[in-house]
Amino acid sequence: MKKMILSAVLAVSGLASAATWDIDSAHTTAGFTAKHLGITNVNGTLGTVSGKFNVDEKDVTKSTIEATIDVKGINTNMAKRDDHLKSPDFFDVAKFAEAKFKSTKIEKGSADNKLKVTGDLTMHGVTKPVTFETELSAEVDHPMVKGAKARAATASLTLNREDWGLTWNMPLANNGLVVSKEIKVALEVELMKAPAAEAPKAAPAKK
Repeated sequence: MKKMILSAVLAVSGLASAATWDIDSAHTTAGFTAKHLGITNVNGTLGTVSGKFNVDEKDVTKSTIEATIDVKGINTNMAKRDDHLKSPDFFDVAKFAEAKFKSTKIEKGSADNKLKVTGDLTMHGVTKPVTFETELSAEVDHPMVKGAKARAATASLTLNREDWGLTWNMPLANNGLVVSKEIKVALEVELMKAPAAEAPKAAPAKK
């Protein structure tokens, strides 16, 4: 009985130290950069980003992150290129409309606000582990939603797109490639924590 009570107390304590932050899709972008012809940086963005960051305020390494990105919304400011990226040569969005990330480990970085977030990235039907270099800001009062809090997270990494089966390319005479294998990924994320629920009001005393 004592063990059951202790387990319940620890569970409640753990819940009290954790807070759920929703990704504010309207103020979040998933960007990427590729080399064209080995000389020019071409930038683009993917579509809507949604998900949750469950932050353990006492021990951030116990936090978890899940995010979903709409790949159909890819945009490089050139319709013909975007159509090619959506085709079976690249993302094949008719079959694989979303990319997903789920954290498996969070470590503290070189400063209090820096983290190394490792997790599984599923894209183009392939799941591979990746690690984001992440920076998490302090929370502030949300100016637009009474009682809510806001904070930001930035995350970046470099990946080899061929690891996810995105292998289309054309060789160049100088032994280069039309599109680089290495892709830089940068996320700018705004998070919002909903207002705390009001404590229930006591029922009026019976007369």
